[in-house]
Amino acid sequence: MPSHTPAPLRPLLLATGMLTTLRVPMRGEVGGSELAAATALYPLVGLGVGLVPAAALCLPLPALPRAVLALAAWTLATGALHLDGWADSCDAAFAPALADPAATRERRLAILKDPRVGVFGAAGVALLLLAKWAALVYAPTGAPLLAAPVARWVMVHTLHAHPAARPDGLGAALAGRARVWEATGVLVLLLAPLVVTFGDPFRAAGSVVAAALAGWLAAGFLARRFGGVTGDVCGAAGEAAELAALWVFLPWGSA
Repeated sequence: MPSHTPAPLRPLLLATGMLTTLRVPMRGEVGGSELAAATALYPLVGLGVGLVPAAALCLPLPALPRAVLALAAWTLATGALHLDGWADSCDAAFAPALADPAATRERRLAILKDPRVGVFGAAGVALLLLAKWAALVYAPTGAPLLAAPVARWVMVHTLHAHPAARPDGLGAALAGRARVWEATGVLVLLLAPLVVTFGDPFRAAGSVVAAALAGWLAAGFLARRFGGVTGDVCGAAGEAAELAALWVFLPWGSA
């Protein structure tokens, strides 16, 4: 069936549908090359996601409930998709090792695919949400505009840098094919003006660096545990990146 979606918009619509709760109708068959091309625009979609909690942080409310609303809005904008990846990754990564390394890997991949949430997943999500909420209490309005795009760039880098953990799913479709250099260019174009005009540009730049480093470390740890990447690993790495970006804005050294 021929596509009725304008060709220049298809990568953006694909990226939006994959990373947010917006269900974007796509006409025609979507191939692996189109999915790979869409990864170049992940940071742009991330900026759109970041606008949601940033708007909530502008509300004339006390800091604590305002942070709750911002976190809820952030979670709803993504449909908790990446939180699910964080929960599944916590459950699988910390499952006890077996005598056979290959059997351990297969067991962890099976846990990763299990829709049920275990104790490590529940504890991991609770701690992550508490940590994000605590940071949003102090975060300036523009903090999500830095955190969300970098987190989506981290997902692209994760898919580019690691092999697929299994022969199906997002990892199999995009591992080694994600457009990391194009995504890096988009990220720089988006964030350079934000960092320069930020109230504290040095802290803003530190937030971006911390996010990229935390996402890279999280992705590497999980890829070693599972023998490669999956969609859940990308989500978990993105959550780690967002948390690190926000924590840079905590009032370190204050009483």
